[in-house]
Amino acid sequence: MSKKRVFFILSSLRAGGAERVFWLISQYFDKSKYDVSLVILNSNNAFFSLNVKELDIIQLNTIKASKSFFKLYALIKKAKPDVVFTTGGHVNLLIALISLFAKVPLFIARETNLFETRRQFGGFKQKFWTRFTSLAYKKIDLSICQSQEIKDSLIRNNHSDPGRLVIIPNPVLETKILKSENTSGKRKLIVVARLTEQKGHSRLLDIFKDLPDDYHLSIAGDGNLKESISNKIAMLGLSDRVTMLGQVPNIVEVIAQHDLMVLPSFTEGFPNVVIEALSVGVPVVSFEVSGIESIITNGFNGYIVPQNDLTTYKKCILKCFEKAWDSDELRNDVNSRFGIGAVVKMYETLVA
Repeated sequence: MSKKRVFFILSSLRAGGAERVFWLISQYFDKSKYDVSLVILNSNNAFFSLNVKELDIIQLNTIKASKSFFKLYALIKKAKPDVVFTTGGHVNLLIALISLFAKVPLFIARETNLFETRRQFGGFKQKFWTRFTSLAYKKIDLSICQSQEIKDSLIRNNHSDPGRLVIIPNPVLETKILKSENTSGKRKLIVVARLTEQKGHSRLLDIFKDLPDDYHLSIAGDGNLKESISNKIAMLGLSDRVTMLGQVPNIVEVIAQHDLMVLPSFTEGFPNVVIEALSVGVPVVSFEVSGIESIITNGFNGYIVPQNDLTTYKKCILKCFEKAWDSDELRNDVNSRFGIGAVVKMYETLVA
């Protein structure tokens, strides 16, 4: 029996949740049953490795989805994949258009965020493309939703058929790294996120300035608000208590050197950094965002705070340092629910 040919198509391998998910899932697919290729439109400045054993990585070097139609059409026409997985609005739309001219037996699109988020934070270009999303979804056979909230959003905004929507969470890799003992005398917090408006760094700093002087914050990530955030740190007189780390490749190791992960986002699809923090035994305080209720149980592995309730958010941070957390228990729980093996099986079930 011949193997099914499976394509995972990404716009790039730059640092990001969607990129990480397909990079991992494509590696762990059962190669005895499936011939797997990871197709990258733009492989410049890749954050994740382009050299992965037993994984065929096809670099189109077309840079943008808008310039990829003909090259990707030719590849699909020649390779004849049995299954195509896509992630991200532009790539989903691109394959929907290509499928009008080249046969795609099974087209599965992964939805990365709420429709409402695209309208609020996506900018003009994203809002423009969102207008065509309902047309694209007519060509999609199945849509992977990272959370119940995303599924509900698709039904509400796009009138999607619930029978063609499946909820599959993002995976976490098991690691031997565990939260290290803190002997520094500092209470160490970390936020890991792109430096953009929707990630909520500004309001986190407003909360942080009222915490005791022995609380220290690390900010990992890069983005267009880097200068603005840096200026606010200085303006609030927090330069000796807040460190901007930039883009960090070994992020799990860095998280493990902290006592608490904070997620101040206004919106998320499914926050990968939360399960990464829990995988090394670090609890999390998060505002209420998509997917978080399936990860955090208040008092067990962190706290969920209603959006914009800055007072309660501060109280929950303080509460975390009054509690003794069982790092092994946090790690075992998240691995049992979101381990890479279990999540890959959910993907494989869709194409079996």
